[in-house]
Amino acid sequence: MKQFIIQKMAVKNLTRRPVRSWSMIFFVFMLSFSLMLSTVLVDSMKDRLEQTTDRLGADIIVVPKEYERSMADSLFLGEKCDFTFDKKWVEDVASLEGVESCSPQLYMQLLAAGCCSAQVQMIAFEPETDFVVSAWLAESKIKMPERGEMIIGSQITPEKEDEVIFFNEPFKVVGHLERSGTNYDTCVFMTYETAQEIMSSEKWYETFRERPDSSQLVSSLMIRAKEGTDVKALARTINFRLAEDSPLAAYTTNAIMSEAIQSTQSMGSYSAILVALIAVLVVVALLCIFTITINERTKEFGILACLGADSGKLAGMVLTEGVLIGLLSGFLGAAVGTTALLIFKNTLMTVLHIPELNTTLSYLLVLGLKCMLLALLVSVVASLYSAWKVSRNDLDGLLRGEEM
Repeated sequence: MKQFIIQKMAVKNLTRRPVRSWSMIFFVFMLSFSLMLSTVLVDSMKDRLEQTTDRLGADIIVVPKEYERSMADSLFLGEKCDFTFDKKWVEDVASLEGVESCSPQLYMQLLAAGCCSAQVQMIAFEPETDFVVSAWLAESKIKMPERGEMIIGSQITPEKEDEVIFFNEPFKVVGHLERSGTNYDTCVFMTYETAQEIMSSEKWYETFRERPDSSQLVSSLMIRAKEGTDVKALARTINFRLAEDSPLAAYTTNAIMSEAIQSTQSMGSYSAILVALIAVLVVVALLCIFTITINERTKEFGILACLGADSGKLAGMVLTEGVLIGLLSGFLGAAVGTTALLIFKNTLMTVLHIPELNTTLSYLLVLGLKCMLLALLVSVVASLYSAWKVSRNDLDGLLRGEEM
């Protein structure tokens, strides 16, 4: 019996039992779909961690002791923050041996903004000491902002291309930063002079009932260590210099991000375990269905054997059914997963606090192929036992309809 006839019969067998066939396809589909979604989410979070760390450019960050977690949430989750401390501590830190650069930043959370429908984070910096924002400006070939001027992140879309309005005051936009895939894409950057102009406005006072002097306020100190300096040792030295009565603490960038790193690693492990469990359950489910199916088809196999189909061809027909189920369900899982990611991309980014999901065509194509291969492997493995049972039965037993 020619091979293409066996393959044609495998397709026909699947269509003859649509409910059973679609049940098997659904099980494998869920495996492929789960792998697609979990991999994209975990990979996107890992990419964001790397991008945020690289983008930051600081080896050590000094923040109020109780706000280490808030700083991590701001850097990784994009949470808005507005904690501050007195600027008098900056000189003590900047004078320490091993410190190459020390630049203060001030975070201001806006309750309302003319440019945006959601809250945005305003970050003020000192052009004279800055090494973080200035590096981004150099990459994008943007000039340093002056008083009354601002740089905006790629995700901020003002009503006017060259103007944003904060607290009823217009400010000139002199540059748009390139997309970075970090929470900085939703931030606005300005000098301390511009920050003071905002804090001195009547609208600011009406909102917060205070007129702070921004020139004396700092939210974080970004520190770059000299080449060859032990960053952890320098952080300990800074903490010793700040003394016990200081409200501040120095943390290495890795230390601040450690919880986010551990969470991402845990998520990756849990996702892998979940996919593995689903794969095992799918194999068991398909194994049971295939076993039931071939026991119902013993006379059919006997007739095919009489027509010249040897045990190898009969086993091949069962394996072909497994391959067809794997390919179809794997493709559907990858296709539906990709479609869901593209449709609900913004929702997922908002819920999971991820500024960017990796949905590039090349990445999704490679991942889709992996999903199809896994689905194919699981389906073939599940059908192997049934194919073996068919191949070991004799003709008489098949014709009598004996259970395999």
